Amino acid sequence: MKTKFILSFFFVVLLAGFCNAKGNKTFYVADRTIACAGNFECIQIREKTSAPWRVYPDTIEGFNYQEGYEYKISVKPVPTLNTLSGIYDEKYKLVKVLSKKKTAYKPTDKLANKKWIMRSMDDTKRTISVPDTSGIFVEFDLKTGTASGKGVCNTFHTAFACNDTTITFTNFATTKMMCKGQAFEGVVLNFIKIATTWKLHGNQLILSQANGSNIVFEAREME
Repeated sequence: MKTKFILSFFFVVLLAGFCNAKGNKTFYVADRTIACAGNFECIQIREKTSAPWRVYPDTIEGFNYQEGYEYKISVKPVPTLNTLSGIYDEKYKLVKVLSKKKTAYKPTDKLANKKWIMRSMDDTKRTISVPDTSGIFVEFDLKTGTASGKGVCNTFHTAFACNDTTITFTNFATTKMMCKGQAFEGVVLNFIKIATTWKLHGNQLILSQANGSNIVFEAREME
């Protein structure tokens, strides 16, 4: 056990020395995240402008990333042992933001051309799972600023406005059909009406209210 500890310590010292000798790195960071392992959004990086973007499935300590901007940053390698695999992960700490440039990309573009199917609803006290058979979905048209979809019984249509994090729905209108799931449909549609923020986690869209309640949708590409 003692020998193993000494060898591990020696390896850490060597790795730290290697990183220090190698010095800081320069990363270019893309203006948009991409869906990666699980329901997460990962940044895209490259070390040369001629290189293809690659997914970086972690955070960079001290780097406050914002979609819609391209960055050039200086980072410091930080040796971090993954206790599960026993292998050192690729970890970095921000040294300096060398440049930050606004691009034409809008994070809200990710809402378009998808059918967002409802998966669950959390009212801060419990989580209600929703099966595919419910048929509840919403679609966003960024050109007209409108959203439409279907509840359990009825279809609905609404105007919406959103920026990088906030969202508001106005002029909400629905059909007046009756069915067995009408009460639950009313809860869902009322929730959407008063949602205040939105965010993406991989292929999931999360609409939230001011009290922390949220409703989760999963993306399906439009045919």
